Amino acid sequence: MNPSTTAIILIGFQVDYFNTNGILHELLEDSAETRAVLGRTVSMLESLRDSPVTMISTPIIFSPDYSEVRQKDGLLLAIREAKAFKAGMPGAETVDELKAFGDRIQEIPGKRGFNAFTETELDRKLRDASIDHVVIAGAVTSICIDSTARAAYEMGMQVSILSDCTAARTNVEQKFFCTTIFPAYATVRTAHEVVASLSQETHE
Repeated sequence: MNPSTTAIILIGFQVDYFNTNGILHELLEDSAETRAVLGRTVSMLESLRDSPVTMISTPIIFSPDYSEVRQKDGLLLAIREAKAFKAGMPGAETVDELKAFGDRIQEIPGKRGFNAFTETELDRKLRDASIDHVVIAGAVTSICIDSTARAAYEMGMQVSILSDCTAARTNVEQKFFCTTIFPAYATVRTAHEVVASLSQETHE
C-alpha cells in the first residue's frame, strides 16, 4: 500500500452511534465492541498521524426539519423519527476522540444517506489528491460501509475494509459481511495489517 495514494475514509464516527448515550447507539447491539471499534480506529490513526496518508471523515448530518429524507420506510425514516444526526444537536457531532486530531482529519460535509460519495465532494477530493486506494472504517457495516465501499470500487479504486474498525448491528452481521459480501469487491484487512503495510512503504 502506497501511503501517498491511500486515503482512510471514516464514516459515521458520531455521538449518536458511538457514545453510550447516543440516540442510535442501541442499534449497534454489542456496545462493548462498538467502543472497541472506536478505540482501534483511533490507535490506527495515531500510528499513521505523521505519514502521508490522507484521512477524511464523512459525517451524516440532516437539517432541523429533515427535509432531505423523502423515504417512507427503512433506516432513513427511522433516523428522522428518532431525530438522530440533527444539525446543531450533540448527537450529530464527531466523537471527541476524532476531534482530537484537528485538521489532520479532513471533514467532507454533505452526506445525507448511505453512500459517502452521493452529493458530497469526496470523489473530487480523492481524485485531486491522486488517491487510488481507500481504506474504510466506521458504521454501519451493512449499510454506509457497504454502500460507500461498493461505490469506490465501481469508480475504479482499490478498496480495503477494516474488519476490526467497522461496527455492525450484530456480530453475526459483521462476520457475514466480512467473510461473504466484502470479498466480492474489497480486501478485508485489520487495522494492524494496514498500519504495518503503510508504515513499511513509508520507511522504504
